[in-house]
Amino acid sequence: MNPAGSLLPRSAQFAQWVLEEAGQVPKGRGYRFEPGSRPRGSDLNPRDPHHDGVSRDLFVGQVCLGRSAEDGATYCCGVTLEVFIRAWGRWCDAQSRPAGLAHMSPSQMHAFVSTWFCPQLGDSGAVEALVSSGLGFRVDADKARPGDFCQFWRSTDRACASGHSVIFLGWEEVEGSCIRYWSSQSVTRGVGEHHERVGVDWVMAFARAGSED
Repeated sequence: MNPAGSLLPRSAQFAQWVLEEAGQVPKGRGYRFEPGSRPRGSDLNPRDPHHDGVSRDLFVGQVCLGRSAEDGATYCCGVTLEVFIRAWGRWCDAQSRPAGLAHMSPSQMHAFVSTWFCPQLGDSGAVEALVSSGLGFRVDADKARPGDFCQFWRSTDRACASGHSVIFLGWEEVEGSCIRYWSSQSVTRGVGEHHERVGVDWVMAFARAGSED
């Protein structure tokens, strides 16, 4: 699923658009993620059946990629996807190309979104979606830059699974190594910036959208 003409935006410019688009998503407005049930003994990572975590309905042409909640509540995978699609649309407009992801068929678009939302516990979400579609590349944690996409898992234990889809903002040293990021989470009551100390058992994956510099 390489983009038409195999052209990609320069990653540094695209990262700036990612950060600008993140700044345009309304802050707060509530966080809500109520996933469907997981079959006993399964590693399935269910999605919320009521909405897709985006701040507004997300369309590429006539294809709906995300449904917003009536009250404006969001969650992590939805808002990171929304920001990527908005930034990709800006690049397409600048290049006089068809609307974002228009090089994909509707089924490919839905597969891209499904991958972004981590269908199995421990999946790398946005990272795998960008890399497998040819729209980005993996980067090591110590090479991460603001505007990169990150999926991390605090735990993949079925009894207490905990993961997060975020846009990386930087590393901090606050009683240990901390990741600073933008996303939607309960602690910020929806969209906002936050930082967390990285646990020793965390599994983290990073991807940069666009071409390798």
